[in-house]
Amino acid sequence: MPDAPITAVPSAPRRRDVLKYAGATGVVAAAIGLPTAVTATPAYAAEPDAAGARGRAPLDVVVFGDTDSETAHNLTAALSDTVTGGLGQSARVLNPTEPASYAGGTLKFEVAVSPTGTTYVTVRLWGDDYDDSSAEAASGTDMWRLQLFCEGKQVGHQDQGAVDNLDILDTAPRTPGRFFFHTLPLPEKMTAGRKKVSLEIRALGRIWSYGQNQAQLYYNMTTPSRGIYRLYTHTDPRFVPPKGEVQGPAPTPKPRTGGEGILDDIKARVQKDQKYLLTSATPATLDGWAMQSLAEGYLWSGSPAYQQDAAVDRVLEAIDGRYMAWKADDTVMTGSDQQWQGFGRVGLVLALLWEHLGDRLDTQVTGSPYAIANPGFESGADTPTGWEKPGWAPGGTWARDTTVARSGSASLKLTATGAGDYSYVYSAPRTRVGSGTYTYGAWIKTDGVTGLGAHIDPLFFDASGNLVGSDHKVYATTGTHDWEYVSVDLATPSGATQIEMHLRLTGPGTAWFDDVTLVAPTGTDTPVPPVRKDAYVDMLKSSRDYWRRHFPHYSNQSQICAIGIYQTNRGLRLLAPDLALSEDKARDYLYQSLGIKPYLGPEDADGNPTKPLGESYYQVTKAGLTRELGYVGNYGEVMDWLVMMYESVTRGYGGQEAPELREQMVRMTKARGAFRVVDVDGDGCRISRIETVIGWRNEVYPGEIGYASRTAWDSNPLMTAVAFKDPDIVGWTQEMIADGQLYPQLTLQAEHTWTRVGLNALRFVSHDWPEFQALAARPARIPTGWDRPDFVVTDEENGCVAVKNGKELLFASLYWRARQGVNNYARIHQVTPTDQRSATIRQRTAGATGDTFTARDWILWDYAINDPGAAAIPPGGFPPPGETLHQALAGDVYHLAPVPADVPDPTLGVHFDGVETMLVGRAPFYLCEYGDYLIAMNTSTDKVFTLPARTDFGPARDLATGKTVGAGQCPKLGPRSTLVLYRG
Repeated sequence: MPDAPITAVPSAPRRRDVLKYAGATGVVAAAIGLPTAVTATPAYAAEPDAAGARGRAPLDVVVFGDTDSETAHNLTAALSDTVTGGLGQSARVLNPTEPASYAGGTLKFEVAVSPTGTTYVTVRLWGDDYDDSSAEAASGTDMWRLQLFCEGKQVGHQDQGAVDNLDILDTAPRTPGRFFFHTLPLPEKMTAGRKKVSLEIRALGRIWSYGQNQAQLYYNMTTPSRGIYRLYTHTDPRFVPPKGEVQGPAPTPKPRTGGEGILDDIKARVQKDQKYLLTSATPATLDGWAMQSLAEGYLWSGSPAYQQDAAVDRVLEAIDGRYMAWKADDTVMTGSDQQWQGFGRVGLVLALLWEHLGDRLDTQVTGSPYAIANPGFESGADTPTGWEKPGWAPGGTWARDTTVARSGSASLKLTATGAGDYSYVYSAPRTRVGSGTYTYGAWIKTDGVTGLGAHIDPLFFDASGNLVGSDHKVYATTGTHDWEYVSVDLATPSGATQIEMHLRLTGPGTAWFDDVTLVAPTGTDTPVPPVRKDAYVDMLKSSRDYWRRHFPHYSNQSQICAIGIYQTNRGLRLLAPDLALSEDKARDYLYQSLGIKPYLGPEDADGNPTKPLGESYYQVTKAGLTRELGYVGNYGEVMDWLVMMYESVTRGYGGQEAPELREQMVRMTKARGAFRVVDVDGDGCRISRIETVIGWRNEVYPGEIGYASRTAWDSNPLMTAVAFKDPDIVGWTQEMIADGQLYPQLTLQAEHTWTRVGLNALRFVSHDWPEFQALAARPARIPTGWDRPDFVVTDEENGCVAVKNGKELLFASLYWRARQGVNNYARIHQVTPTDQRSATIRQRTAGATGDTFTARDWILWDYAINDPGAAAIPPGGFPPPGETLHQALAGDVYHLAPVPADVPDPTLGVHFDGVETMLVGRAPFYLCEYGDYLIAMNTSTDKVFTLPARTDFGPARDLATGKTVGAGQCPKLGPRSTLVLYRG
C-alpha cells in the first residue's frame, strides 16, 4: 500500500476523481487544513497545572464581579447581579426579563485577542451550580444556556453545533466543590489582524430539541443563570489557569448510604398497575407497554393477574383494540407507541402467552367501533370496563354485580336513594352508526324503584364530538320485576356518526342492566370483525413488511426497527408459518443493526436491499460502539434495546438460543466502560457517569449515572448483568451497589406513571432484582476508576478516543459534529481528580476532496431534522424569538470527505440543505494537539499517512505501546489506526 504523505498539493482532487479511484491504492491525500501555530508571545509563562501540562499564559482575563477588572474591559451589564459564589469568588448572574422571555440578561465587554491563528475563549464556572429545585429539576426546565457572541454575531449554534453553547446548566453538579473550564474558539476571520474584540455573553432559556415549532423549541428563562466567574482569552487549545487561582480540592469519595425504601415504593407501584390493568383499564385502549405488562403479570406469581383467565382475555382485547384502531388509521402502525417498532410487541406477547390462549384466536375480534363495548358487563372489576360515570353526576352508586345476571356472569347495578337522587353511566368509547333506523335496547331488572325509574337514552354525536339532537329516553316499568327488554327505534339524525348509550336510574331503588343491544337496519353494510387469527396475521405481516421497506440508519433506530421486524415475524411463525421469514432471514435484520453484518438499508418492493450507505457500512464499529455519525453519549447507551432484542429471540414459546447475539451485545456493553467518568455526586459520594461531553446528539452535562447500564424509560441498572451474566458486567454492576448508587436511580420506576415505565418497573421487581441478588461476586470494576490500569481505546469509524493515563482521563471526538463537510473542529474532555476541562478546538485534517459546503447563517442547528421536501421544520430550524441574530461562522467553507464509490453521491441532486449527510464530514486523517497530547488518526481504509516533522513536540511516549517517539520523527499511520503521543 503506497504511502500518502501529508504534504500540500497544487490543488485538491475533485470528489468524483477520488471516488473513481476509491477501490485502488495510492490515492493522493489533500493538504492539512488550518494554521498549526499561534505567533502571539505570552507576557509570562503559566505554571504547569496539577496534571503537569504546560501552556502559554492567557492573553486576557476578565474577573466578573471585580470592579477594576470590569472597568478595564469596558463591561456593560443588563439584567445582571454581582454575587459571591464558590470558594468565596466573585461572579455575575444573568437574570430573566419581566415578563419572562427566552432571552435573559447580557454581559458585554472587550478582550485582547491574537491577530494571527486561533484565539480561544475559556469560561470558568462553579461545578456545584445546577438546577436543584425539585419540581424544576424533574422536568429540566431550568437548563439555562449561556451563548457567546463576538462583534454582535453569535459564535456557533445554540444547540448541537460543532461550536456550541458557552454552557448548558443541568440537573446535577458537574464538578462538586471545584471549578471547571469550558473552551470555545473564536472565528479566525473575526480576530485576524486585530488585538481586541468585543464579546458578549447572553443568558437563554432551555431548548427542547424535538420541538416542531418555535413555541415547542424555546422555553422562557424564569430564574437567574448560573454564576459566571471568569473569562480568559488564550492561544493554546488547552487552557492552563494562571498561577495562584483557587480551583478547589480533589474530593474524597465516600459510599452513599440509605434509600432502600424506594424498593417498597416500586413494588407498591407495580401491584397498583397490575390490579388496574386486570380489573379497571379499558382493554381496547391499552398501549403496547400495558399490553405486555399484563401478559408478564399473568406469568409472574407475584402479580394479581397470575394465571388469571381475565388477564389473557384482556391482553387479546388490547390487541383487538390495536387492530381496530389501525384499520381506522394507518398511522397506528407507522407511528406506534415505540417509534420504528410497529406491531412488534403484539408478536412478542403472543409468543409469551401462546400456550395459554386456548381457542381464543378462533373467535371474532372484539371492540368493533360498530358495536357497544362490553354490552354484558362481563369485563371489569368493581366497575365494568367500557362504561363511565360522568363527573357532574355524583348521586347514586354504580357497580359491576357478579351475583345477578340475565346471561353470562355479571350485570350493571345502579342504586339511588331519595326522591331526587339518580345514578347514571354511559358507554365509552362511542359507537359508530350509519344512516337508517337502528334499534337500541337493554334488559332491565328492578327492585323497589319509584319515581321516573330506570331507562335507556341513546345520544347522537357528529364526527367532531358535538351533540346532535336531544334525549331519547325510554323507561322500564317501576316497582320490583324480573328482566324486561326496553328498546327504541331511532333514525340516525343528519350529521350524526356515533352514539353513546346512557343507562340511568332516577328516583329511589335499585336497577340492574344487562345485554345492551344495538341492531342495525336490514341491508346495512356494517363491517363484521374478522377472526382474531386472521386479523393478527394481517397486522403482523403488514408491520413487518412496512418496516423492512423503511429500515432507518441511525443505530438505535435500526435496532428498534430490527426488534419489531423480528417480533412480528415470531408472531407469524406461530399463526401462519408459510408467511413467516426463515429464522436466518429474520435474524439478519438483527445482525445488521448490531454490526455483525453490514447495514444494507431499506428494501424495495421485491425485498432487495437498497444499500443507501453502500455494502460495507456497519452500524456498530469494530471498537464496539454504536454508530450514527460520530460518538454518541446517552443515545449510544443502547443496552435496553440489546436486552429487548436478545429476549425477543430467547423468551416465550419457540424461543431459541442466540450465543452470537449475546457475544456481540456483551462486547458492545463493555465497550461503553471506557467512556465513563468516575467522580462524586452532589453529596460527595462516589459515582460513575456516562461520558457525554464529546457526544454528538442531545447530550446532558454531566452525563447520567451509568455503570453497566443506565436508568431510562426501558432500562434499569441491573438488566444487562442479569440478562448476559458476563463477569465484567456483573462486577461493574456490583460496584454500583457498593457505591450506594442503585437506589437514587430508581425514582423514575417508582414515580413516573407512564405505562412504558411501568413495564420497566415490573421487570425490575419480578425478574432483575431477585436474579441479581443471586449472582456470584465478581472483582471487575469500571475501567476509568483512578486505581484501574491505563488504557488507550480508539475508534476510527466514530473518530473518537478514550485514554486513561495515570490520574488523568482524556476523551476526544476528532470527527466532531461534522454533518455536512470536514469542519476541522475537535471536541475534548479532560478529567483529573481535581478539575475538568471541556473544549472545542481547532485541528488539522487531510484527504478531503475539492467539493465544498458553505456554512449557512443559521442560529439554532447546523442541520434540520426533517426529511427532504417536508415543510414542518425549515433548514436550520426555527429562529429563536426576539431580535434577528446572525451566525459568526456563516460563510465558512468545509471540504467534503471522499466516500466509498458504492454510496450514492449526496451532492448530485439529492442533498437537502440542512439535513446531516452521512460520511462526508469524516476526514481521512486527523492531527489533533491538546496540551501534552498529540493524536493522529487515519480513518481511511486504503491510505498510509506520514506525520509531518515536529521538533516542538517530543520526545513523547506512544501510550499504546510505551515506546518513545523522538522529536522530529515522522511516524507512519496505516489504514484505520491511531497514534496517541504524550510528552508529559
